[in-house]
Amino acid sequence: MTTETIVEQPQTADPDGEASMLGACMLATPAYDPIADASRVLKPGDWSRPTHETVWTAIKTLHGKGQPTGMPMVVAELTRSGDLDRVGGRLALSKMVQAACSSSSVEHYATLVHGYAQVRALQAALSRGIQMARQTAPDAVDHTVRAVQSELDFLAAGGDDSDRHYGRLGDHLDEHLRGLETAAVAAAVSGLTDLDDVMMMLPGNVIVIAGRPAMGKSALTLGIAIANASTGRPTLVHSLEMGQAEVTNRILAARSRVGLRRLLQGGPAIQDEDWSRIQRHVPDLKHLPLWMDYTSRVSPARVRHRIETITRETGRPPLVIIDYVQLMETDQRSGRQSAYERVSEISRELKIVTEETGAVIICCAQLNRGSEHREGKRPAVSDLRDSGQLEQDASGIILLHREDAYDPTSARAGEVDLILGKNRNGPTCEITVAHQLHYGRIRDMANLEA
Repeated sequence: MTTETIVEQPQTADPDGEASMLGACMLATPAYDPIADASRVLKPGDWSRPTHETVWTAIKTLHGKGQPTGMPMVVAELTRSGDLDRVGGRLALSKMVQAACSSSSVEHYATLVHGYAQVRALQAALSRGIQMARQTAPDAVDHTVRAVQSELDFLAAGGDDSDRHYGRLGDHLDEHLRGLETAAVAAAVSGLTDLDDVMMMLPGNVIVIAGRPAMGKSALTLGIAIANASTGRPTLVHSLEMGQAEVTNRILAARSRVGLRRLLQGGPAIQDEDWSRIQRHVPDLKHLPLWMDYTSRVSPARVRHRIETITRETGRPPLVIIDYVQLMETDQRSGRQSAYERVSEISRELKIVTEETGAVIICCAQLNRGSEHREGKRPAVSDLRDSGQLEQDASGIILLHREDAYDPTSARAGEVDLILGKNRNGPTCEITVAHQLHYGRIRDMANLEA
């Protein structure tokens, strides 16, 4: 009598877990949005069923546009793309919602989905290795071993595209030399002539604009956003500190040269001449490639998702402005992190986002009180609050200083010093520009009436 040994096959997918995770994403609320957490973990091709991948793509598309991801919106998005019937229609989506896991479990399920995908990739790699071994001649064993080892090393490294950043210097030298024959073009512009002359913003750059409160950081960065978008370059602003009405008033005041205080008061405070000035600029502002995100909870994963959405829509990565970085959240959302650890992690993640997407990110940052105890009260890079990692990761650091903020009778009233404390793409120097904060803007000294 023979006894059969039954070998249980290892689990390589969890379709029910995938469905429950998608259901939770369709129940996301502004109070707790798990989609950014899942996006940070999941990679294309991780889903075991194509229908789940399609539903996830619809959810990410809506999330990237800042729209709700509830079932009615997902149905509408799948209908628009022609995929609703292919995923099983409303009934299939309804079953996902009914089986939804808790929002706090979504990242755990996403990790399992990615893990099972890695298991399947490992099995496929080993199967190919066995097939190659069966066809290998005795004098070619070393070649086959190296080929299999290379694929396993790729999986061990996370299965990402890190290999494209690895290789001999000479492999890409000729291509690089050909590229030098064409003049470099900045990925983004500030609209300030002297600043653009000395600081070329290139793909993958993180620029930090820092200063004490009321120095003009928001005026400077909103001006950069408008100037960059006015050249046709896509631009994205994450405003964590100011809401939609305040930001819109600042943009209208800066463009039309109508007093910001009048716009804040509204009604009779806005005169007929003011309305005429505003209306002249409204058509141009409506058509700018400028996206605004006023969400107060922003993490690097959300920034990445917005960049990817705009890149798909416009064909090029945007300039991203974050006002300001110390208000951001980490993707880990750990309550145990100190402010230093949180800002350090955010800084490093944003640097990775720029390198992998080709975007330029400008981060506003607060300075500590160190400059206020210094003669002349001039800021230094060491005054960056909460993290030296910002200094390390940044390609450029611009510190704002206004003498008239401390001495209203200063002979330099109306001037702002842009102190380039770090500049990998040019010299460190100091540039003087003019502020018209009653209009909410900063301009070139020679261009005040524009």
